[in-house]
Amino acid sequence: MPTLYLIDGSAYIYRAFFALPPLSNSKGLQTNAVYGFTTMLLKVLRDHRPDYVAVVFDEKGPTHRHEAFKDYKAQRPPMPQGMSAQIPYIHRVVEALSLPVIRQAGYEADDLIGTLARKGEVEGLEVVIVTSDKDMFQLLTPKTRIYDPVKDKWFGEADSQGRFGVEPARVVEIMGLMGDTSDNIPGVKGIGEKTAVKLITQFGTIEELLSRIEEVTPAKTKKLLLEQGEQARMSKQLATIQLDCPLEFVPDHFQAKAPQTETLVSLLRELEFMTLAKAFQGETPEQNRLGAEVEQIRDAVAADAFLKKQPAAAMLGIACVLTGEPGVRADIRGCALGRFDGSAAFVQGEARDWPQPLVECLRDGSKLKAVQDLKPLLLALHRQGIDMPGPYFDTMVADYLLNPNRRAHTLEAIAMDLLSYQLGAGEREDTSKGPQSLFDVDEALVRRTGEAAAVTAKVAPMLRERLKEQGSLSLFQDVEMPLVPVLAEIERNGFLLDVAGLQALSKELEHELEQMVGSIYRLGGGEFNIGSPKQLATVLFETLGLKPLRKTKTGYSTDEDTLTQLASQHELPAQILNYRTLTKLKSTYVDALPQLVNPETKRLHTSLNQTVAATGRLSSTDPNLQNIPVKGDYGLRIREAFIAPPGHQLLCADYSQVEPRILAHLSQDPRLLQVFEKGEDIHMATAMEIFNLPAGEVTRDMRRAAKSVVFGIVYGISPFGLASNIGVPQADAKKYIETFFEKFAAVRALMDRNIDDGKTKGYTTTILGRRRPIPELQGGDPSQRGVGERMAVNSPIQGSAADLIKVAMIKVHQRLQNELPRCKMILQVHDELIFEVPEQELEQAKQLVKAEMEATGAALGLSVPLKVDLGVGLNWRVAHP
Repeated sequence: MPTLYLIDGSAYIYRAFFALPPLSNSKGLQTNAVYGFTTMLLKVLRDHRPDYVAVVFDEKGPTHRHEAFKDYKAQRPPMPQGMSAQIPYIHRVVEALSLPVIRQAGYEADDLIGTLARKGEVEGLEVVIVTSDKDMFQLLTPKTRIYDPVKDKWFGEADSQGRFGVEPARVVEIMGLMGDTSDNIPGVKGIGEKTAVKLITQFGTIEELLSRIEEVTPAKTKKLLLEQGEQARMSKQLATIQLDCPLEFVPDHFQAKAPQTETLVSLLRELEFMTLAKAFQGETPEQNRLGAEVEQIRDAVAADAFLKKQPAAAMLGIACVLTGEPGVRADIRGCALGRFDGSAAFVQGEARDWPQPLVECLRDGSKLKAVQDLKPLLLALHRQGIDMPGPYFDTMVADYLLNPNRRAHTLEAIAMDLLSYQLGAGEREDTSKGPQSLFDVDEALVRRTGEAAAVTAKVAPMLRERLKEQGSLSLFQDVEMPLVPVLAEIERNGFLLDVAGLQALSKELEHELEQMVGSIYRLGGGEFNIGSPKQLATVLFETLGLKPLRKTKTGYSTDEDTLTQLASQHELPAQILNYRTLTKLKSTYVDALPQLVNPETKRLHTSLNQTVAATGRLSSTDPNLQNIPVKGDYGLRIREAFIAPPGHQLLCADYSQVEPRILAHLSQDPRLLQVFEKGEDIHMATAMEIFNLPAGEVTRDMRRAAKSVVFGIVYGISPFGLASNIGVPQADAKKYIETFFEKFAAVRALMDRNIDDGKTKGYTTTILGRRRPIPELQGGDPSQRGVGERMAVNSPIQGSAADLIKVAMIKVHQRLQNELPRCKMILQVHDELIFEVPEQELEQAKQLVKAEMEATGAALGLSVPLKVDLGVGLNWRVAHP
């Protein structure tokens, strides 16, 4: 039989909105409901190919149920703003998919679906209701089924018995007695589903039940029915889906049609659903493909001829083929050049062997070069003796500034976004085997690289225009692009590691862990697998009889918080925590770091990532040197293994209290400004205010608590969180926060302003104009909105601090190159810069670094002075200020 699919659109909008995290596009529009709804629709259309279809929505305004019962659905909160903003886009998706839409004033979607289902049956169609709503079970017949695409489950007539204990026709009788809290249908208060099923099984209908009420037992149930009989009748009426809406059903009007591909792809790109857009894009005709013909450059004449066709002011796209070695060890196998017109050329081999005109072009500081992910190219070129100066345009970094919440800033995503172009769609050959040797570059790889270079040249000017429209072009040109070669040099410099020292520490830890295991077995009453949460739970809660605190899906929790609380009851949880800490230190750092030392340089070379954190902060991977422990005896001893070479010292320069200073600038709070202008200690000043004591009476613990308050305010901490951090009652923590806001009133005003701006604009900005979209502020879930509010409070502060350190890195790097070229910047860790300095240049380096970093505040227009603490030593532990 031909099928008619009736899709409960309104229900799935709500379901998608609350089920998915608050996704957003680069303009700050929340898109989770659109995405969830769209994927649901596509799954139904793709997997089931209905012959006839309709998407049914509720229409605004009251229905006959509101007339019958004024409190119908009265408990439901208004539609969240983040959801309502997505409704027009959902309607546009449905329209672009060429799906008929049904809505009618005065009638709910359920009634329209019920009416269409019965009319479809009359026309000889098999009806499928696409919904997750249990109310629809009353519509099940031999010709009408229910399908839930999210759970991928089907329901027929027989399933009504399993779900409600009665056949479909009697579902409304059950609902009339038990009510429905989701729609505020009262039912008979005191009668639940189990009793309702029993009564309807015995009496058949509510009317029959009420007419034979003397037969009802027990007496309590009879009393409830005598008191609320009319309410049961009304509830049944409210729960009954209408089957006679004034709705015409002409099958031809409901026939499934092909989507409006161009409109749909444009909309999906606007929403930044690039994977979905790619699925509908199809293959671009071969003659329209960028880099379809790639010239081979084999000599200087060919290189010169290609480059002369490049307009002087145009960006030259560059895409290189790198070997698979990580970071600084990667070599170049070949390089493609691309022009805006889509033409491309390829030169094979190492950079040092390329024709001279090409090498000169790369070294020419007047040529604007566009690259997707510039830093690896700079590292590989330098490895082969070529330094490529700016100006640069890194399309990956540009996309990151435009879409900081996007997970991956790939050229494929950018091409689809800006050009509706599917990178690699023209590739036919099997390239799975790949090149057979280092410089054996096959034809398919040449075409792919040429296409990438041409696409890069094409999208770079478009990204530049978008940055200009967003107000981020200056941030891109003056901060992010000059930072790339600085990061490349830091990675190339690397950090010297005392491998022998770590190996000795590993043996020491191994011995201590062996002793600890013996102690744990004695405390636990026998041997068990310490790494097994299940076995540990058995020991803690059965063998030792400790009281479980929290249950998980697999049993009782043995996480860090749980063990910390249990440690006050027994020694074993504390020992387990120590064991876990030392095991992690040993495996993550002590044993792992020596294995990552570059055999060529004998140093650790991290990768500093510029396009990961939405706040603008840099991150470190392979290995993560920003996460080296700073506390505990063993953590500090790991830092001792990061050393300076003979004749050198490590110089660490750390911004003091940079985020509170930025908070003072952004809030313009008079008291905060005064603290920093006078060079006072902000944490001492805060302690004096919240404890109402003179400086001489403020204890160390009070200052520590005040410090937690200050940073807690910056990060939007709750009284509960602060209480946990500093070990005080929640009431005291709440009082500390309230007192802070009383004394520093402009800070509260700034926080409120940031949240309001985030809600209104959809994003927050830093001092230098870095945007961060915060769709969580429009979320329907209060906990999500709370997360969004904390982000709105913190992002302008943390993001401005990230901008500040980046500007400082650029300025310090420039001065070191000009004045002390033997001094090397070797790492950035949040607010700290680390340098490797020849001993005879130490004093000059200290003065230069401190002066330049502190002057950066003025460059950003900060209202308060910056302070940099310096530390010097032969290893990182000693040098850290």
